[in-house]
Amino acid sequence: MQAGGNIERRASTDYLLYDGECPACSAYVAIARLRQLYPQLRIVSARGEPALVAQLRRDGYEINEGMVLSLDGAIHFGADATRMIAVLGRASPASWRGMALGFVGTAPWARRLYPWLNRARRLLLWLLRRRPIA
Repeated sequence: MQAGGNIERRASTDYLLYDGECPACSAYVAIARLRQLYPQLRIVSARGEPALVAQLRRDGYEINEGMVLSLDGAIHFGADATRMIAVLGRASPASWRGMALGFVGTAPWARRLYPWLNRARRLLLWLLRRRPIA
């Protein structure tokens, strides 16, 4: 896991890299409606992007520990990524959406909650007999 959360780096495109086989991750990404709100943002499953996952691991980001959001050359990882997803998702007119995203991403307890959510994700994947991202 990267200590700082935000690292400046050159990025050719903006993207969100997440575990597309994790129901909780997929639901959070779907609730944010980033595809509709930001069509230029690539939303990709880490399981289908082994080269990107390998590069991020070399840079110190373990995708099994958190999502990666690359915006304007800045990498947001883990709790920082979920916070930024919540901020971006607020552009949606649905108030329930902002509340749902805020509970996980921007609430005062969100950063402390994130490690527990990640543990729950690992348990969920184990129950569904899905392997961690290779």
